[in-house]
Amino acid sequence: MAAMATISPYLDSVRDELLARPSFSFVPDRDLPPAPARHAEPGSGPRILFVGFPSDYSLAFLLGLLQLDVRVCGIVTSPGAHPAIVGDNALSRIADHLGVPLLRTWRINDDHSRIDIAALRPEAAIMASFNQIVNAPTLRIPDHGFINIHPSFLPQYRGPEPVYWVIADGAELTGITLHRAVPKVDAGPILAQVEVAVVPRDTSGTLTRRLVGAGLPLLGTALTALLEDAPGVQPDLRAGSYLPSVGHRQLDEATSATQAERMVRAGVPNMPAWTRVGGEVVYVLAAEVRDAAIARADRAPLLSFPDGDLALLSLSPSCHCHHDVQDCPHLEDARTR
Repeated sequence: MAAMATISPYLDSVRDELLARPSFSFVPDRDLPPAPARHAEPGSGPRILFVGFPSDYSLAFLLGLLQLDVRVCGIVTSPGAHPAIVGDNALSRIADHLGVPLLRTWRINDDHSRIDIAALRPEAAIMASFNQIVNAPTLRIPDHGFINIHPSFLPQYRGPEPVYWVIADGAELTGITLHRAVPKVDAGPILAQVEVAVVPRDTSGTLTRRLVGAGLPLLGTALTALLEDAPGVQPDLRAGSYLPSVGHRQLDEATSATQAERMVRAGVPNMPAWTRVGGEVVYVLAAEVRDAAIARADRAPLLSFPDGDLALLSLSPSCHCHHDVQDCPHLEDARTR
């Protein structure tokens, strides 16, 4: 696509700050400084709807979309995902700066939501992380349909938390896929994708950052294919995998120190694993398989497994997930076990 971007020094500074981060979160609680009163100068290309959250992952693709010659006609988000979405947040700041509606849709497939989306007259939609399954009538509202940006090399690791499972499984390779959205989860024709290596010390946050970096250059190619109604490549779901969402997993349930260490890295920063130290629930943000004598010399708490000991190097009383600490249901689950 042509390189006529939305013109905005404010958005340029937001993009620079975000992409400088070494780790990305899916937690939808990001806010931004208030934008200047003057609206951004939009591109003049096709009308594109963006669907996502005020998370690092979603924002990176919204900001990437605004670097293309498109006119973002509206933003859709889901207020049930986090209390921050109801108030001022990164998406509301950007929507105000663009001068476009922000639709906070509790149920995107309701008639009222579909009427509001149709009123924006989108030619296509880009979806980057969303907690609702979009049904066929809603997917048909944009003239050319929806792209979903999924952080795995489909058809492997379909489902809501692929980055977590890639690290927890010890996979050495994953990827990011831009595909035409269909009512079945992560099952539509692939428009663009690229493989990304998993490095030994990756957390979900560092791997997500590299996945986004690999996916951003594909956005223009995939959007052009969608607007041209390209058929894409249908994935063979029989050769793939689907894994469910996870909560705060208990490290003591791991069968080995190696597995427990991967659980720690997989949980950071979105959904840290937990254990008990001194009878209190703690969330583990860093751990390392170590010789017990060395770990004790460092005074690190230890979890022992048949293959060795896991030294707990960084602990937090906070769950750090998308719920408030006080009412996190995963925290309550942990306390009652």
